[in-house]
Amino acid sequence: MFSRKAAFLVSAGLSLSVFSCADSSSPAPPESFSSPKIIAADGSELELPTAGIYPIDGEKVSRTGLEKVCKAAGVEVSPQAADGIWFGENIFGAGLASVVFFGRYASSLDEDQWAALASIAADPESSSAALDPKKNSGIFSPHAHEASRIPESAYLDAMTDQIADDLALERGISRNEAFRILYSSGVTVETPLRTDVQSAADRVYSEKSTFTDSYSESFPQSAFAALDYSGNVVAMTGGNNGDLAYNRAWRTLHPIGSSIKPLSVYAPALIDGRIGFSTLVDDSPIPELSTDQEEWPRNYDRVYDGSITVTYALRQSKNTVPVKLVIEAGPQRSFDFLTESLGFTTLEPADVDVPNMALGYLSRGVSVAELAAAYQVFGSGGAYTAPSFYTRVTDENGDVILENKRQPRQAMTGEDAWIMDRLLYYNISKDDGIASAARLSDGREVIGKTGTVDNGYGQDSDRLFVGGTAELCAAVWIGYDQAGASIEGVEYKPPATVWRAIFEQIPWEKAAFDPDPDVVEAEFCTLSGGLACDRCPSTETGYYKQGALPESCPIHS
Repeated sequence: MFSRKAAFLVSAGLSLSVFSCADSSSPAPPESFSSPKIIAADGSELELPTAGIYPIDGEKVSRTGLEKVCKAAGVEVSPQAADGIWFGENIFGAGLASVVFFGRYASSLDEDQWAALASIAADPESSSAALDPKKNSGIFSPHAHEASRIPESAYLDAMTDQIADDLALERGISRNEAFRILYSSGVTVETPLRTDVQSAADRVYSEKSTFTDSYSESFPQSAFAALDYSGNVVAMTGGNNGDLAYNRAWRTLHPIGSSIKPLSVYAPALIDGRIGFSTLVDDSPIPELSTDQEEWPRNYDRVYDGSITVTYALRQSKNTVPVKLVIEAGPQRSFDFLTESLGFTTLEPADVDVPNMALGYLSRGVSVAELAAAYQVFGSGGAYTAPSFYTRVTDENGDVILENKRQPRQAMTGEDAWIMDRLLYYNISKDDGIASAARLSDGREVIGKTGTVDNGYGQDSDRLFVGGTAELCAAVWIGYDQAGASIEGVEYKPPATVWRAIFEQIPWEKAAFDPDPDVVEAEFCTLSGGLACDRCPSTETGYYKQGALPESCPIHS
């Protein structure tokens, strides 16, 4: 939809005067905004833009509209001055404001839209209503809250958003007041941003061949977010094919399909002792929930294998088994684990339902960053830390304005986390795992899970992959911005392939996850799930809690 050639690493300072349109004779004193210095994890420095983000072409925009906005903001009437007007939060420039508030370039705004921009330029505090989908009057785009304020960097867009939220909460001030502090002179923000990971993601997302081999320019959108196992967000990308107007990794919520299963189904069932690594489960539809026309739950490939092991059910992404496990414990158990242990912030009371908790059809959806953060527990010994984009913020004197205070909490024991880690490892490493496309050529261990969303018409609308190495975990989403739009019949590469393309380029030091010393390894029979004997025709290595090993194989012993 949108693309922009100018780099986001721009340093700019400006002085604006903001006054009421009704009181143009008494303008308010000018407000000054400066570009904060951003320090990445490797010590490199970046700066946030405060002007010229979407430069206005004076030959193409409405002259009367431009006059309205500039006069409302108290600046000279010129495209250059309009490019630096503050529209609240961190929306700088009429060009960016038109994209955020209306989803279109300034050159295509009508006079009513220019008038609406002028009202915000005169009173930037009023922008909060336009950015709230519950308060949006209908003049503004219903997707304004999803639009990136720093289009060339989804990471910095999310970082500023998080800092504003945290600062506003800590000091009891408005978000606009928080942004005024962030953009005051001499501010420095220290972040966990890894430029090597971000550069790898940017390269992959800038190449059309990453996503399709088709000649067509019409292929699905995508987003990516990566974290370490302490909750530090190290890289983020909000769109492909040059379309960076929306921050699809942070501001946009997505249905997550089967990627929810390890989080909402298998982990709680393992914690509760209802399943083990090789427990036999029933892969078949539920008669009382099925009809003559449709069996339910329906597996993606419509294949039902009867009695199978947990590890096989997970790596084949069976739908029947998760539904039965959620029914067994009740959907509230899954809901509570997601919200209280894994930091999901966007679930609704309506999500306390079997299909939502078992199959990932959520009322609002989840951000790519929040989904990736939840998976960190499988590589961190069970500890969850909410995603963070900054370490601390200091003023020109070096005094701390804000410090990241997110602390880890133990979502599950180290034993349960390691068993889940190995279940997700088999998803990738076993030849019958449907996520084997994420295997890395250098032999590093990879854990992960796919997700597919059906739009209700029997067509896929969204696909995801969440995966991790011993050092980082990351999520990739693929789909269209229009909810429920079908991606079938479109030539695109699956998200596991995109994930692998990025991770193949990331420097690494650690090849394998750290095992939990209290977990017992034992061979099991793939047919019975019991401990293997010499007569078992097919065996695999299983991982079990102390005192919770299965009985000897009842078929071949």
